Amino acid sequence: MVEEAVLTEFRRLSDRGGVLGAMETMYQRSRIQEESLVFEMKKHSGELPIVGVNTFQDPNAEAGTTSKTELIRSTAAERAQQIDQVRDLHAHHQADSEAALLRLQAVAMGNGNLFAELMNTVQTCSLVQITEALYQVGGEYRRSM
Repeated sequence: MVEEAVLTEFRRLSDRGGVLGAMETMYQRSRIQEESLVFEMKKHSGELPIVGVNTFQDPNAEAGTTSKTELIRSTAAERAQQIDQVRDLHAHHQADSEAALLRLQAVAMGNGNLFAELMNTVQTCSLVQITEALYQVGGEYRRSM
């Protein structure tokens, strides 16, 4: 269905003289506005359920109001406990973590199933280790300006 929809849209662009021809008639802009309107209508009708927006709302909340949510910060003791847990993970799996990270990098470079390998890697490695390993393979995303 997705492929057919994309092909149909490509045909519409082609019928308008390609991308430049379609831009001259503001075709893309009107399509975006139309799709946005369809999205809003589906959202308001409930046909497109969005949790907290049109489904699973607080039954006690007044319409059109927002509730203030208290921000909860961890205590110094909780932060120290988390840091100790990461250090313990590193110490306990020191022998296994390097091999797991190398396997993860190999899967990433080979366009393999990264999610499946991540499920194995998290058993022995911390998020920082995994992130650094993946940065080494793929680099860091930088938005072009």
